[in-house]
Amino acid sequence: MRIITPLFIIALALLLPATAFADANERLAGGEIIVVTSDVDGYDVPKVTVYGVIDVAPERVWDAVSNCDGYVGLMPRIKKAREVSRSGSTIRCDVTVGLPFPMNDLRALSTAEHNEGPPEWKREWTMVEGDYQVNTGSWRLRKFQGDDNRTLAIYSVHAVPNNRVPERIRNRAQERSMPGIIEALREHLE
Repeated sequence: MRIITPLFIIALALLLPATAFADANERLAGGEIIVVTSDVDGYDVPKVTVYGVIDVAPERVWDAVSNCDGYVGLMPRIKKAREVSRSGSTIRCDVTVGLPFPMNDLRALSTAEHNEGPPEWKREWTMVEGDYQVNTGSWRLRKFQGDDNRTLAIYSVHAVPNNRVPERIRNRAQERSMPGIIEALREHLE
């Protein structure tokens, strides 16, 4: 697993656009999980985007990522999760992320919009209240290279806790926990 900076991606895209994108697809096809961080104006904490291929149909992955009641035991570090309400494509979820001692766990009540594919399945959320300055993100799913039984999963999140999380712990979370989300889905679904 590699963490790729946006500057590296931009430079690669400008120098060798076809090769860079072909290389990323080849790496994804081979099972690599790619993590990209990008700066967000006004925040010290970057947005993190994780790309990975899961060898099942997008509909099956959607069933897992669109059901917050099933996050405990599936998603890394999720200590509690429950769907609070649902009205059409709008879902409210209350999710608690467990942090290592001595830090306090982080809770967020979020509103998510679901757009169920094909060709793309998308879940976008924004925090309504909780232990963060900001907590927004999305899941985007689509067939990988046109294969009905392979899903390109893109998980993106910008979460800034109210309490300061030490940089080394935040970096460790980016290196281990973020790819772990794709790995957990693979284990659960493949």
